Amino acid sequence: MPTRGKSIASKLSYLIFTVILLFVAFVLVVGFAINDRIIETRDKLEQELADQARVEKLYIDSQAVVSELRAYLAFGRDDFLNQFLSKRDAFGASLNEISGRFRERGYGEKYGNEWDAIVKAWTSYKLSSDSVIEFRKQGAMDEIEKLSKASTTSNVTDMNRGFQTILSSQDEVVQRWLDDNRMRTDMLILLPILAVAGAAIAGALLVVYLRRKVVRPIVSFDEAVDRIAGGEYALLKLSGRNDELGNLERGINHMSIELRRRHDALEETNKELAEQRDLLEAQNEEISAQQIEQEEMLHKLTERERELELIATYQEKLTGHTEMQSFLEHSIRALLQALHQDAALLITHNPQMSAYDVAYSYGYPPGVLPSSYKELFGPGMRVLHEKMPICRERSVRGDERGLHGGYERAFDQYYPLTDEYGRAVGLLLLTSYGASESIDTLHRMTKGLVKQFALAYMAQSTNEERRKQAYLLEELNEELSQERDGLQQQRDLVRGIIESIPEGMVMCDGRGRIVYANARMNEMFGFDRVSASDINDFCMHLDKLSNGKVRICQDVEAIRSGEREQLHERFSLRREEGREEHYELYVSAIADPAGSDRSFLYVFRDRTNEEMADEMKNEFISIVSHELRTPLASVLGFMEILLNRDVPKDKQKKYMETIYKEANRLSNLIGDFLDLQRMESGKQVYHLLPVDLSALVEGVAEQWQGKLGHRVETFIEEGLVVSADTDRMTQVMHNLCSNAVKYSPNADKIVVNVSKDGPFALIEIIDYGLGIPDEAKGRLFNKFYRVDNSDRRQIGGTGLGLSIVKEIVESHRGEISYESKLGEGSTFRVRLALYKTTSIGGKAVIVEDDENLSKLIAVAFEKLRVPTVQLPSAEDALVSLQETTGPGPLLCIVDIQLEGRKSGWDFIKELLRHPEYGKTPVIVSTVLEQPKHYYETDTGKFLRKPFTIERLLELASSLMTPPPPHATVVFPVQDEGGIASRLEEAGMRVKELKVRQDIIEVEVKQDD
Repeated sequence: MPTRGKSIASKLSYLIFTVILLFVAFVLVVGFAINDRIIETRDKLEQELADQARVEKLYIDSQAVVSELRAYLAFGRDDFLNQFLSKRDAFGASLNEISGRFRERGYGEKYGNEWDAIVKAWTSYKLSSDSVIEFRKQGAMDEIEKLSKASTTSNVTDMNRGFQTILSSQDEVVQRWLDDNRMRTDMLILLPILAVAGAAIAGALLVVYLRRKVVRPIVSFDEAVDRIAGGEYALLKLSGRNDELGNLERGINHMSIELRRRHDALEETNKELAEQRDLLEAQNEEISAQQIEQEEMLHKLTERERELELIATYQEKLTGHTEMQSFLEHSIRALLQALHQDAALLITHNPQMSAYDVAYSYGYPPGVLPSSYKELFGPGMRVLHEKMPICRERSVRGDERGLHGGYERAFDQYYPLTDEYGRAVGLLLLTSYGASESIDTLHRMTKGLVKQFALAYMAQSTNEERRKQAYLLEELNEELSQERDGLQQQRDLVRGIIESIPEGMVMCDGRGRIVYANARMNEMFGFDRVSASDINDFCMHLDKLSNGKVRICQDVEAIRSGEREQLHERFSLRREEGREEHYELYVSAIADPAGSDRSFLYVFRDRTNEEMADEMKNEFISIVSHELRTPLASVLGFMEILLNRDVPKDKQKKYMETIYKEANRLSNLIGDFLDLQRMESGKQVYHLLPVDLSALVEGVAEQWQGKLGHRVETFIEEGLVVSADTDRMTQVMHNLCSNAVKYSPNADKIVVNVSKDGPFALIEIIDYGLGIPDEAKGRLFNKFYRVDNSDRRQIGGTGLGLSIVKEIVESHRGEISYESKLGEGSTFRVRLALYKTTSIGGKAVIVEDDENLSKLIAVAFEKLRVPTVQLPSAEDALVSLQETTGPGPLLCIVDIQLEGRKSGWDFIKELLRHPEYGKTPVIVSTVLEQPKHYYETDTGKFLRKPFTIERLLELASSLMTPPPPHATVVFPVQDEGGIASRLEEAGMRVKELKVRQDIIEVEVKQDD
């Protein structure tokens, strides 16, 4: 959540003050603006001059290429040929790059034509040079001279003419920019006029500011609220304000975003549910289709064998079932398969309901059959009375016509089911769709199989009845067991809850006998030591501890006698060691469900910590009100004097210094409160970087030199570096030094020591002041705590300093401790781990604060088998550079924007200054544009993010591989004296030199 900034009233006050200064500011802004335009024109001029330099260099390179070819033609040496080929390729690439650059910058058609002419002449010259080289290898000098007259010389002349034309035009462009720069310089004369106009504009800006910053935002807020009320999701453009309007703006956006998010979440959930439903339906359909297909294939393969096994399978299905439903499902389906029937219906007589129940049906359309029949008619009634099978043929309709609706007739067979006494207990109906009357042999087999089914059904019915009885008994036993376990668990749960609550609880019966007391009672009152079996005895014990201040026994007796329904009382006890404890008692009557007797629940709550917190809160309010009012009173008093009286300038300065001092004091006080709030909420951020602890402590000690008449003696060991947040560690030192000075009013010095203690740095701040009492040492680092005596009450403070110091030191994984003797002084010690430097010798150094990118580069360098070291800040890199000895780093990949106060340029500057590692290759890796002051070199390259790992590895490999040494000879065009001197420097003495149209022929003698 953004912190609350200044209010609108405060901003208006500052704005009025700003308008007063606007006149001077406007003059400065105009001056700087014109100066920036002059600088811009100068940059353009430098760019044009750079382009002109590139063209001149390209012109010189073209002459060097021609000279190399002429040298080869003159001497026929392969090294001159190699130089020519190398420079020819380089010149061709440079020509394409620079001509493309001029075309991209839009210099005009004239430049394009000239560059086209140069490229055309170069292309012709390049082709001719290949022929010249072949002729030279063959010794055909006459052919070379002919080719020179025909094309080579003209090509060189065309290129020279084109370059001279472009350079001439470039001179004109440079002259125009010079004139433009002169014109912008003359604009400075208008500065006074612009200053007057700026003053007028500044006066109008106040009115515009009020309309834009106050009125317009309120109108937009009203429109946004109306749109939200109308059902739209309106978002205000954040202005970044931290005042009341900024808070209202963020609140409206938050409300709109939450409404939109919840609406989108609901729509997304509905969409996901619909997709899941469609997916499940598709899967079910696919599974059904696969099942049908598999059944058909299995039916075709096993049809013949199945016909022989149907009866045997049916008979197997009649036995081995424990449940009636399983028996009916397996046996009736097996019967239908054996008899090639389509459907079956089993109806049994229910004597209890005087009805006929449908015990099982299979093969009939759903909804056709009821669950029971009150009476049976027709063939059903006859088969039960006559106890003989009956066959009937009937027409079908509806769903019974089949899936395709092609069945017209159905053949029904009714068979009676009888028990062992021959009584009809039900009937079995078998139906075949689309078949004619059954064959006699099939009818006889059906009658026999149905008779077997009847016998098995009666036996299964008997077993089912016995099984239901056994299952019922098992359920009853299980319910009893569950009830017993539930009661046990509930009892354990209640006991666990009672034992875990922070209050002491005692349960008594109506006569006051203690039935139960939890463990907390023993912790609070030593309940076992009291050995009270009656609540009255325990209450008398409490009355004694309270020194007669409370009468708990009387109130408890009133509850037991029924005079009071509830009791709520607070009381205090003084222990033997003098410590006072505060408690709260609740007593409630619990009625017996039977109404015969009542029980009483006593709840004791320890309020000692709450009382201490209230006391600390009251003390804090008193301290804060005093500490805030004191500087405010001084500020308001001196401001009133300055506003209402004529005060001499020397006193004005003195008063303003006092106001400034008190305002700083007030700011530091508020800063302490905010720091503590951030630390307690976990929002405090620490930027840990290598810090020269010795220099930091030395600087803080120097600031306290002479404060309140104290001198600061320092004994500091140099070169101790720790990983710390500079600002927070400075705050720690200021707080400790401030306490040392404030709490030693009768002393004239404090001592600050910094030394190395093994792998740690040890800071000691020693004062010779009041010291710390023994009873205060356990609470010294508590927030808002201050030692309670009159000597210290005269010293200002909030009791936050040491708690903030402890939080900061522990966040740095350090330790803080102290020693003190009352009246002799105190010594505070801070112990921090020393910074462990990383050697960068013989490794590729990755200075990058993006951890993911740094790891990616390190993994990529594993392909090159180059060890790497990753450093997140320039400070880390500089410390490692200073501590590294021996071989230097192989390569440095440096980001510019890093954690900490220093950038990548600071590290690169120190690396280049290093006496041994100054030539280390460096790749500058950043998202920023290449700065104008930076130029790539053989050991320094610029790589803008984002980049590919392949490009990075290619560039790194080229930088880490040293270039092979080679000699280069450049011949000035038509400069015979220069050629002779260069050859003599190379160890070749010129005997004769002939100048021809395209070449210079030199006869030399190699010196021994």
